[in-house]
Amino acid sequence: MSAAPPPEREAAAPPAHRRRGRTALLAATAVVSVLAAAGVHTFDGYLFYEKMSSNGSGVVDVPAGQAAKVRDIEWKATVSPTKAPPDNRHGSDVAWMKIDIRQKVLAEGSATMTAAPLDIKLHDRAGRTWAVELADADRPTDRLEVGKEYVLEGLAVVPVPVVNEVELSFRPTDYRSDTPTADLFKRKNVTPPLDTLRFRR
Repeated sequence: MSAAPPPEREAAAPPAHRRRGRTALLAATAVVSVLAAAGVHTFDGYLFYEKMSSNGSGVVDVPAGQAAKVRDIEWKATVSPTKAPPDNRHGSDVAWMKIDIRQKVLAEGSATMTAAPLDIKLHDRAGRTWAVELADADRPTDRLEVGKEYVLEGLAVVPVPVVNEVELSFRPTDYRSDTPTADLFKRKNVTPPLDTLRFRR
């Protein structure tokens, strides 16, 4: 009579330290995956923020008396001393400067670019800057007429010694009045800011 086969033994469970090691490995893999996904999202968000906040890729010098052409819009600008307003509170150590900016649309495709330029400043040779305050302008907010010159006027206060050297700079904007509000911040519509124009004297 043959002997009965030995009973099957259950598979031995892996040692506890091996189970802990595998669990730790799976957890680490999950953490790395989450961090990688978050990193991609953060980097993508950073690129979007950089496009929205950057001041452009450079400065374009415009020779004295000349015009600059940006996206089928012609820009001219002059800076000159002017009389102080009668109600001003500044002393004799400062001078008032009149700012004259002229914008002319050259092609129908740019007629809806109605916004005033950004970052309007005066600069001296030492790199100091002074803000320019624009006056209210009577101009269309929906569409500009092709070929017509629109004027933006402003004032600034600078120290007397730099009256004859300060130069105007500003950055045209790509804003279009016919862009639906819902599309303004869609990433596919975000373009790098335009270069700053600096008008030499």
